[in-house]
Order: sequence, then C-alpha cells, then structure tokens
Amino acid sequence: MLDTLRPPALPLDVLHAFALSAYGLGGTWSALEGERDQNYRILSADGQSAVFKVCQPAEGIAILQCQAEALEHIAEAEPSLLVPRLIRTRDGNPLGQIVHEGRSYPVMVLAWLDGHVLGGETPSRHGLFELGQLLARLGVALRGFVNGAPAERDLVWDTRHVLRLAAEVGNLPEGDRDLAAAILARHETVTAPALRRMRSQIIHGDVHPHNVLVDDGGKVTGIIDFGDLVHGPLILDLANAAGDFLTPAADVADTIFELVRGYRSVTPLEEAEADALVDLIDVRLLMTPLIDALKASNGIASQDYFQAFNSRSMPMIREMRRIGHDRLRGLVRRAAAFSTVPPHHAGTAAEAIERRRKVMGEKLYVFYDPPLHMVKGAGVWLTASDGRRYLDCYNNVPHVGHAHPYVAEAIARQVRTLNTNTRYITDQAIEYAERLTALASEGLTSVTFVNSGSEANDLAWRMAKAFTGHGGGLCMDFAYHGVSEAIDAFSPSNSGAHWNAPHIRLLPPPDLYRGPYDADHADVGERYAALADPLISDLQERGLGVAAAMVDSAFMSNGVLDAPAGYLQGVVARVHKAGGLFIADEVQSGFGRMGPSFWGHRHHGVTPDFITIGKPAGNGYPLGVVITRPEILSHFLQFGPFFSTFGGNNVAGAAGMAVLDVIQDERLVENARDVGAYFRLGLSDLMQKHALIGDVRGVGLATGVELVHDRATKSPAGDVMARLLNLIRDEGALVGGEGKSGNVLKIRPPIVFSRADADFAVAAIDRALSRL
Repeated sequence: MLDTLRPPALPLDVLHAFALSAYGLGGTWSALEGERDQNYRILSADGQSAVFKVCQPAEGIAILQCQAEALEHIAEAEPSLLVPRLIRTRDGNPLGQIVHEGRSYPVMVLAWLDGHVLGGETPSRHGLFELGQLLARLGVALRGFVNGAPAERDLVWDTRHVLRLAAEVGNLPEGDRDLAAAILARHETVTAPALRRMRSQIIHGDVHPHNVLVDDGGKVTGIIDFGDLVHGPLILDLANAAGDFLTPAADVADTIFELVRGYRSVTPLEEAEADALVDLIDVRLLMTPLIDALKASNGIASQDYFQAFNSRSMPMIREMRRIGHDRLRGLVRRAAAFSTVPPHHAGTAAEAIERRRKVMGEKLYVFYDPPLHMVKGAGVWLTASDGRRYLDCYNNVPHVGHAHPYVAEAIARQVRTLNTNTRYITDQAIEYAERLTALASEGLTSVTFVNSGSEANDLAWRMAKAFTGHGGGLCMDFAYHGVSEAIDAFSPSNSGAHWNAPHIRLLPPPDLYRGPYDADHADVGERYAALADPLISDLQERGLGVAAAMVDSAFMSNGVLDAPAGYLQGVVARVHKAGGLFIADEVQSGFGRMGPSFWGHRHHGVTPDFITIGKPAGNGYPLGVVITRPEILSHFLQFGPFFSTFGGNNVAGAAGMAVLDVIQDERLVENARDVGAYFRLGLSDLMQKHALIGDVRGVGLATGVELVHDRATKSPAGDVMARLLNLIRDEGALVGGEGKSGNVLKIRPPIVFSRADADFAVAAIDRALSRL
C-alpha cells in the first residue's frame, strides 16, 4: 500500500525517447503534479497537447488497463462527457510500457482537455450545481462498465477502508485526536454497515478541485485523473467531491446543497445514501490528515496541493459541527428531494394536539379519544407516532391503498415534467376525460374538472338549475355531499338540528331495518320511492320546482343502507317527470367500492344526468370531476365561461389515470365484491356472540353494522359508540361511526382490503365488543 504513494522518477531523456518511438509524440515537456504518477504535458509543434503518465508499477498493470478501458467505455457510452480520451500506441495498444533499470513501468497517454485546474478558486453556486450534474453523468456512463480489477484493488483512499488508518490518530495534533476517534467510531458502527447495503459500481472516486478543469469564466470543462477507480458504493463519488470542495472561502451549506441538488437532477439518491452523506463527508475530510500522517511516518513527502487540502480538513470538520449535523442532513435531504422532519416535530401526540389547538382552533374535530397522531400509511395500514400500526377500515380517500407506489410515482413523475391548467391543451386532461366518459357511457360524454367532491357537486347543482330553470332540490335526510355554501344545504348531517334550507326537501331514507317498511312489504322499493311525491309537490307548489335530486348510492351517512330494489329508479323517475335532473354523487360509492358495479348508481339500475367524483379518484390527490350530457354542459356555458385553475391539471390527470390503471390491473372491483361479502359473513357471525349487533348490511366494501340495545325494539345504541370505536382502535383496527342516531359502525376501507385484513378486523371488533 505504501509503495503506491510514491510516484516514479524516471529520467526525462528516457521518457522522451519512449514517447517518440511508441507514440510518435515529441515537443515541449512540462511537469504536472501527481500523488502516485510521474506526469507531463507534451506540447507538440502543431499546437496539440497530450498528457504523458508514467504509472507506479506497484499499482499493478490490471488497474491501469482498467482505467484505459473505462475511458474508452465512457467515450462510447457518453461521447459528450468532458473526460480525457485515451491515445493508443502506434501498435494500437491502450498502454505503453517502459523498462528501466530492471523494472517495468506502465505508460498511459491521454488527450489534453482545455481549461485550467480549478485548484484554490471558489466555484459559484451554479458551478457547483453543474459539477454535481457532471459527477452524476459520469456515474451513469460507468454504470455498464464491468472490470474485476477495481473490486480487488487495495487503495488507501478508499473510504470503506478508513478504519485501517485508525493507528494514525495518535500521530495527529493532540486537539484533533478525540474528534478523529469519534468520526471513526461512528463510521464503524453506523456508516460502514449502511454502505454494505447501498448500490455499488465502478466509480471515479476522486473528483476534487485539482481534478476539475474550468474555463476562464469558471465553467467546468472536464474531469481528469481516473487513478482512484474503485468498485464501491455510488454515493462515495458525491461524498468525496463534497468533502474535497469544502474550503474556508466557501459556504459549507451552499457547497453541499448545490452539489447534491445538481447530482440529484441527473441521478436521484436513495434515502439511505442521502442520510449517510454528511458522515461520509466527515470521513473524507479526515482521511487527508490520516494519510498525511501515514506518509510522514514512512518518509514519504506530500505534494503542495495535498498540504493545502490537509490544512483545511480539521477546520472544515469543526465548521460542519458548528453548523450542526442534523441541520446539514436536513439540507441534504431537501437537496435530494426527500422530505425532512419539521424542526419542531412534536415528541408526543399530546404535544401535537396542543400545537394544533393553538393554530387550528380549540375544537379538534378528530377521531378517537385521545386522538391518533399518524405519521405514515402503506396499503391498508396506518402508523402512529409511537410506532404502532393500525388496520385502516375507514378511509376511502386512499382508494387503492395508502401510498400506492404506482400512483405515487405517476404523481411524482408528472410533477417533474409539467403541471399547468386546462387553458392550455394538455394530454393528461384529455386522456383522463376520455377514459372517464368511456366508463360512464349512458350518454354522459362531457367532463368538467374541479378539485374536490364538494366543488363537483356544487357545479352539478349550478348546471342543473341553469338547464331546468328550477331552484328546488332533493337529498336524503342526514345526507352529506360537501362543504360549499350551496352543497351545505344538501348536507343536513353537517349541522343537524340547525339545518335550514328552504329550497331543499329531505327524502326519508330507504331503511329496511328501522324504516316504516321492511323487506317483507310488497313493492317495498316503490313504497319508499313514493315518499318523494309530497316533497316534489311541495317544491312545485312553492314555485321552486325540482332542479335536481342528489344521492350517494351507498347511503353512507344514513348508515350504509342497502336500499331495496327499484327504490332509486322510482325516485329518479319522479324527479325526471317533475322536470328535474339526477346527480349521482359517486365520491364514496364509485370506482368499484360497490363491486361488482364500477359506479354505485349501476347497482341500483339508474342512469344519472350527472356523475360527480372526488377525493378517491386521485387516491387523495385533489381531484374532482363532473361528468354529464353535452347538452347540459353547453347550456350552462351559454351563461358564461367556467374555469378552475387547478381543476384538470396535469398532475391530477396523472393521478386519476393511475388509479384507474390500478383498479383494472389489480382486479379491485372484483376484490371489493368478494372480500366485502366475506367480510360481512364474518361480521354477521359476531351477532351470535354479541346482542349489541342488530344488523349487518352493505354492498362490496361498503358495510354498516347497526348497534342496538334491544333487537326487538331496535333501540339505537349510539351512546356506546364513542367508547366502542376507541376499544376497536385499541385492538388495532380503525372504523368510523355513522347514522342519524350515531349507532352504525361505518366500515369503508381502501378497496385493496384482503380476506386476511377482514379476518383481522372481525377479530378486533369481536374483542372490543367483549371488552365493552
């Protein structure tokens, strides 16, 4: 190892003769610095230049051949990359060989690159960004290069082997020893084990200011000196460069940030790589004084530039500690496009609750007591801040699962490409609209984009009023359709006893369990539908007429009712006869939740005039859509244009199409049908053990479990709901409460729910009921 730190010192006349005979090179020779090689620039009479390198025999011929092959590989893989080009001998060999005084010295000749060595100059922020890009491009060019020599190489500068230099800590100045020992200890216990799991390949390994060429304007014109090629973790290229570019004249944070940001713009980092970078920079800085101490103890002189590096190493390590490693890690994560923990991240859920009260209002409006502080979701599982996981049986927003990788990547990829509005022609909006109308059929071929279900329902209501000329509406008693002022009127569940909307009439729910008609009544669907007659008549008598009826096909807020056959058909027929339109609110019931139907209204056999969709359509990315007939949209636009700045943006379209892909590819409509039926069988079995369960009902993965104190009287058990929900949570599952009496367990999981998930949920509810 020590022999490789001494460059050869062959007589110049020997080199002149060899260069002329082997390469046909002659001219003016000038010496260049090098730690392990004897280097010269040859300027020929015609103005052409070359670099003549006499290499240290102790390196072994294999590693020199590898360097030559690497440069030729780069020339083919990435011709525009600014690295030296290999000049072969007259005989076509990649390397020459000088025999002098019984020893054989490999020779490499390279084309001269324009520019001057950056050296002690301080790059601009943009220059650092470009250098990071160039470094990443170099890694990409070497990605497909295979050679065994770098893997077997014993290189003193290989960061992975820094612990072999631990004996030199005692040769450092006394004030540096404890700090050096601490860096090595962390490397041994934390960083070195992590490196073993990181992506690896052949890397340059030594991009520092004396290996970077720039022009007079400071622009990088090339990277030279491939003498430190090793097969190692890819992140070492970036870490070594970041450490070597830290100088007292440079801003430490800016240097690291811009190098990482530039690198990431070409090659995204893995999260573990980003988190290890600051520690690897520490190690790279420390290696210089350790290797200098190793040289000194073995009588080896260091080059001038090496001394400059050494003099700033420990001061830069201390400066990084002054700034703070946590701050620098956060900076690296942001530059690498990873989120960072907020600087005032609450240590406990109680602290988070107190902070929320101060800035979001005293009334929390949250689930459970005490509330859960969620930090992560994956599939059908949510993870709280204390690390406990909970089976999500409630949230319909992550329709195809929390953090679905395909949807997340579709969103991220589109954000990186283009995100603008529909006042431009955008492919995503057009294709998503085409796919939605193909799914809707039934003559609904016009799409308008907004950002949420509330906005979609608001817009559909406006269109219905414009098209019919009427001002009255119908919705279910205790319905929920959104939060805008207009749609709050269609959402009596928002305000309960305070609800007041003179232009809206409330339909009695088609409740076969506790309504006026049960399944034994003949024509029960028609009987419930007929309850709309006096409401429609009242609107007409008051001069309002019927503009639209709005219904959630799963009747979620009514306790997830399984409406009798013919009911919704009867209501829609009456609304149409009165000159009104039907709005199918598919925010909660659509996209396969009520499998085997893709749309909830199809389960009831009706054709709507509007389909409105919201949050599940984008798996949580803000997305709302109104799908209607062309004549309705055209009539509405006669009164003026409609435009939503974010509605139908490229990212929303990408998210929406990704959700449709997942539903199709993973057969999730069928999954909702099969798992939902299986789930309800398990819940129905609990009725034999727990008299509190009065009814289990639903379609697909929309299920209601009604709780009663007495099955004969059907007395609602809403008074136990809050406690039961907490108990189910304690058993590891999350469900919701619903219904006008607050006595229905609402179970509405992501539709990737499996039979094993259903078994877990049934067992959790069983244990909770037993504890209750």
